[in-house]
Amino acid sequence: MSNPLLRVHLSVIRRNTEAIVKKCAGYGISVWGVTKGLSAPVELAAAMRDTGITAIADSRLANIKRMKNAGIDLPFALIRIPMRSELEEMLDYADISMASDLGTLTELAALCEKKKKNHAVILMVDLGDLREGFLTNQVEEVASAVSKLNPLLRIMGVGVNFACASGVLANSESLQKLLVFGGVIESALGRKLEIYSGGGTAKSLAKIDEGLFPAGINNLRIGEGCLLGTDKCYRADIPWLQKGTMELEAELVEVRVKPTLPVGEIGLDAFGNAPCFEDRGNRLRGILAVGKQDVYIDSLTPLDEGVQIITASSDHLLVDLEECPEKPKVGDILKFRPAYPAMLSLSTSPYVTKVYED
Repeated sequence: MSNPLLRVHLSVIRRNTEAIVKKCAGYGISVWGVTKGLSAPVELAAAMRDTGITAIADSRLANIKRMKNAGIDLPFALIRIPMRSELEEMLDYADISMASDLGTLTELAALCEKKKKNHAVILMVDLGDLREGFLTNQVEEVASAVSKLNPLLRIMGVGVNFACASGVLANSESLQKLLVFGGVIESALGRKLEIYSGGGTAKSLAKIDEGLFPAGINNLRIGEGCLLGTDKCYRADIPWLQKGTMELEAELVEVRVKPTLPVGEIGLDAFGNAPCFEDRGNRLRGILAVGKQDVYIDSLTPLDEGVQIITASSDHLLVDLEECPEKPKVGDILKFRPAYPAMLSLSTSPYVTKVYED
């Protein structure tokens, strides 16, 4: 089988997802399974389908279309606010979408009427991370506008994003603002909202037992926790989740003793960086047939004892092998555990073979 290869253990992801659903249920919180981090293979959606999640969420309409056409029979949520150019197609595939623009909502409502189709919307609220969302001081304007929309476009709830753009983390005070925003929308609509979505993995799972979520927050959109068992905001594992969900396998194409300090005048590398190296004498080093075109190198952790990452170019990953108990040779396979950025890039690269094991 060709290398480099991303080997994904679906059974571990399934167990993580089941554990998250169970943990969140204890706090009255439903879970949407977010598939975008692994580029939404149908195999992943099938593995998550019967775990207790209430929807599959993804940021790309093409991913949702592929999963739905494959027969995955859960509600689908488009969690990147939609482009106006894709609204009509979105109505054919996504059951739920996110909204942060009143003009887009008006156009979407008109399309719902034209196509005689129902669609649900989560109104996103910006509580400081400065990505998508209405500002809290716009709530009266938003409430007035959504109360006049065609009822085929159902305002399902309100939601917030944390940590993805500016690193701002959730806290109970900011989530209380989401509840207040939703309360004004409920008054304008004359009914209760179904969903108060308090964010994703970021801080949520690591702090859920510490009372992070005020009563009323009843949904989370979870990707990283299911796929990796980690929370990148804390650069930490979540103790009650499993980490061995996937590995990158790459083949050694050169193994040789070389100096650790480059010889000659040092300029910028191919990516415009000024590299800096420590002189550690001559050491055994290897070159793997994978590079920055395939993976975010800084987000890889070697799994073979003694292996250390040195640097990488577009197509080559350089590793120090001096401390390996058994010296690797050309043709051997080394393994690495990806964190979120590495998973995202590996799953997107057409040069990386993907294997989904259950």
